[in-house]
Amino acid sequence: MLPTLSPILPLRAVAAAATAALALGALAGTLPLLEVPGYELGEAGALLAALLVAPWLGIGAARRERARAGFSPLRALFASSLGTVAILAGLFAGSALRAAFGPCRPLFAAAFFPVLALPSALLGAALAVAAGLAARGRRALAGALYAGAVVLLLAVRLDQLYRGPAAFLLDPLLGYFPGPLYDEVIPLDARLWVERVGVLGWAALIAGLTGLAVAARRKSEPCLFRTPALFAALGLCTAGVTHLAQARLQGAPDLRTAIVRELGGRREGPRCIVYLPGEKPAGAAEEILRECEFHAADVAAILGVDHPPRVTVFVYRNPEEKRRLVGAARTDYTKPWLPEIHVNDEPLPHPVLRHEMVHAIASALAPGPLHLPARAWVLPQLSLVEGLAVALESPRSGFTVHEWSKAARDLGLLPDVVRLLGPAGFWSQAPARAYTAAGSFLAYLLRRYGAAPVREAYRTGDLATAFGRPLPELAAEWQRSLDAVSVPPELAQAAALWFGRGSIFERRCARESAALLRQAAAAAAAGRSAEACRLYARDAEVGVAPDALLMEGRVLSASGDLHAALDAFRAAGARIPAEDRARRSLLLSAEGDLSWRRGDLAGAVRGWEEAARFPLERAEARLLEVKLRAVADPMISPAARAYLLDPADPDGLVRVARSADPLAAYLVGRALLARGDRASAAPELARAAGSGLPPLVLLEARLSLIEARCQQGDAPLLAPLASAGEADRARLAEARRRCDFDRVEAGGREGR
Repeated sequence: MLPTLSPILPLRAVAAAATAALALGALAGTLPLLEVPGYELGEAGALLAALLVAPWLGIGAARRERARAGFSPLRALFASSLGTVAILAGLFAGSALRAAFGPCRPLFAAAFFPVLALPSALLGAALAVAAGLAARGRRALAGALYAGAVVLLLAVRLDQLYRGPAAFLLDPLLGYFPGPLYDEVIPLDARLWVERVGVLGWAALIAGLTGLAVAARRKSEPCLFRTPALFAALGLCTAGVTHLAQARLQGAPDLRTAIVRELGGRREGPRCIVYLPGEKPAGAAEEILRECEFHAADVAAILGVDHPPRVTVFVYRNPEEKRRLVGAARTDYTKPWLPEIHVNDEPLPHPVLRHEMVHAIASALAPGPLHLPARAWVLPQLSLVEGLAVALESPRSGFTVHEWSKAARDLGLLPDVVRLLGPAGFWSQAPARAYTAAGSFLAYLLRRYGAAPVREAYRTGDLATAFGRPLPELAAEWQRSLDAVSVPPELAQAAALWFGRGSIFERRCARESAALLRQAAAAAAAGRSAEACRLYARDAEVGVAPDALLMEGRVLSASGDLHAALDAFRAAGARIPAEDRARRSLLLSAEGDLSWRRGDLAGAVRGWEEAARFPLERAEARLLEVKLRAVADPMISPAARAYLLDPADPDGLVRVARSADPLAAYLVGRALLARGDRASAAPELARAAGSGLPPLVLLEARLSLIEARCQQGDAPLLAPLASAGEADRARLAEARRRCDFDRVEAGGREGR
């Protein structure tokens, strides 16, 4: 076969290119996310084939084949496809060989490579041969025609991405761009399979049509039409079937229509249209709308946006539904130019809605197609975009963004904000560090200089001009403001854990570890404990071992295998460095939980009290207070144990509610508030706020009370909040603004 192809395929050049690709694949293993052949190598292969190898070999094969008597486009296609696949095989082999000697599973995500690279290679070869023949052998014209096809296909898909709700982009030639980087798990799902099979159909269709065109021009015998016609028919059928399959997978030909239909619920106000699960109780659905309306009005007032856009919000039932419909399973996102927000359903107050609302409302400030501060109109300045959103977030951790930034600086992990505002500065940092630094910087500028220069900076993307000061001066001023911020020990410990996690580009086997954790969590939720433990054990080899072993112990504990759980906790403890106080406290708390399950109340108290000696983030410290209070009262202890340690138990909260203990009122009130039932939550929280609960539990009860209702009679219960920390006072101020907003809105509705 090779001698037959040698006149139209430069075999020596292909062999040299395949050898170079072999070396390139091996060297690529030194780069982040390319330790093994997976999504990144598959996408690199698709780009290599579509932009370089396929046009090189396809146009050349068409020119050489055209010079032969009785030339055949299909022979040129076969030759160029074979050469392209050979070069891609070299790239894959080099990567796989290197991966075999590394810590990651070599073929963990290897299926991505053929799924992404091969269809692009075959479609590229078909287009290149067609371009070469259409140009009648003129290389420059053929290259221009091929480039035009690439640009046209990309323009169509970019237009779909721009106008549609999806976070991902599927391009027939250039491959698959899954959306936000923060979703570390990229599944090889049915949507991707169907799309890439459709690309093969288009390749066959183009090859067949090219063959038919050549046969018609030469007025060939009818028999010479048969093979091209077969290719064209097969390609047309494949493309048509996959198009119908895609529509069936998403629920309708139009994706936005499919989303609206699948969610089934709709709430509408003057500022927001919210699509949400139709089965959600009416009160909870209305509360999501009220939250949306408040955040839209509040953000617009803070930024001084006179004519904010009406925002559409899609609330998905779970990350899997969101991934299936629009991508970005666990990453909420906003398309400011629409303006459209996509979030997962969460306990209320929604933890992310306000952040995303800032993107949507601030879109009124920025011109251009993206309605974002952007370089060259299309490259978003993410430090400004995300920094402003973080600056206006609701502080719910007990600490302000400035306190978190100071803690990061004390650890030597705070990014240089001047570099962060550069072209690649934001992407190069771990998300927790980048978001925090940018948010603190923008919050400082907003408080120090007011909204006007911030609006101008967002409009132009030029901070220095907007503030009339060089950026390094503004950054130095912000840094001096952090000097006055104190970092309590509990924040320092939490920051070490939060900021210590590097970006996905800094961690080994990052994709495999993320997939293992996701699969293990799904298996545990489905009751497949043995499978979950096996996956966690594997992750302990490639990921953060103490975290994986700790989660394995929790799964075993929940399944009732308490002896094995204790062994897992001991293994985790052996892997925790002595200086890692944050993980040590989490382990001690988990061991206390295990003792509670065993009925060893003294052991549980001992473990929790030992954990409490470490400086803990507020949520962890508050949870320990709840457990210590619960275990001391035999009337509530069994119900609280079931509710706190087995949250999936549908009757846990019901059993807790039967108790007259103020702790039961707190737990029930918080659960009702999270479900959006403010009216039912308020009396329970009022009872808890007026009792002698532990200090952090009492503080949360009071803050939750004003978030549940606005009554003058609650003033004595809320008076102690005047001496709370800055973050709690900011949360209190936001709750009071919500009360004012609700009163004005209620008055307006009555007036109408």
